[in-house]
Amino acid sequence: MNLPKILIVDDRQFDRILYKEYLGDTNYSFTELDDGENILETISDEKPDLILLDWQMPRVSGLEALKMIKKNQAFKNIPVIIITGLEDEKVLEEAFDFGSIDFLNKPVTRIELNARVLNAISLQDAIRRLASQTEELYSLNSIIKNQKVELEKSLEIKTQRMESDRNDFESDIDLKNKKLLSKELDTTKLINDIKSIKSLIQSCYQDLKTENSESKVLRKLKTIERDIDHLEIHDNGLEDFKETFESIDPNFYKNLATINPKLTPNDLKNCAYIKMNLDNYEVAKILNVELKSLQMTRYRLKKKLKLDEKTQLREFILSI
Repeated sequence: MNLPKILIVDDRQFDRILYKEYLGDTNYSFTELDDGENILETISDEKPDLILLDWQMPRVSGLEALKMIKKNQAFKNIPVIIITGLEDEKVLEEAFDFGSIDFLNKPVTRIELNARVLNAISLQDAIRRLASQTEELYSLNSIIKNQKVELEKSLEIKTQRMESDRNDFESDIDLKNKKLLSKELDTTKLINDIKSIKSLIQSCYQDLKTENSESKVLRKLKTIERDIDHLEIHDNGLEDFKETFESIDPNFYKNLATINPKLTPNDLKNCAYIKMNLDNYEVAKILNVELKSLQMTRYRLKKKLKLDEKTQLREFILSI
């Protein structure tokens, strides 16, 4: 174990011996000088942890030695305790002004010297630990700052990716909605065209039957009408619509079935149109119905979903 090093600077050998005896060579290691003349060279060689400095010396005084120590950047933090026989407040003031950490009057007692030296060395150790901890904190702070920058860059990249994915998702949803809407319009047009053709065939059938009930054309008209009925029976437009819509929102129909499992295909379609955020005019056009008829359908649908009067059907459907 390395003992704390103390440099004793005093022109009286008796005092130097006394200080070493009081402090004990089992507690500290000592270096001695009888004057402040070569103090910087000695400090450089010995690297003491504390300096006991006599104020009155013949060649270089304690004050001059103290000034030299504190002006040197490498040594200015070494604690210095001034020892003097002078009882003068000006001496005390000068000692502290030029960087002394403590002050002792002669004659020095064993208890006071040990207490002052121990306090000074403990304080210096605490200052060193604090400096070391401060350096570690600065280093840790630098690491944290670097990690923060890296995290911010990583977060920015992830945010950009999420934004890109979100835009792609919204574009895909928009494309599927347009595709679904286009299918519905085509299907509605086809159904309406079939109904018109069927109505025209029935009208021709009645006219021809009135003119010539034995005409062979009547049988052909009936055959065409049955074929049209067959087309309507096997129309799978609703299933296509459901399949396409579930690719956009796979849980929508399941959630509706949980609320009311007895909703009709038309009810489900109406709910899907609302979920697609289509307005009433667009839906009426798709279904080829009057707005008044659509409003009645929505009213019945609201009842089936057990919604109170204050709850808006559109808001409820969009929340599913």
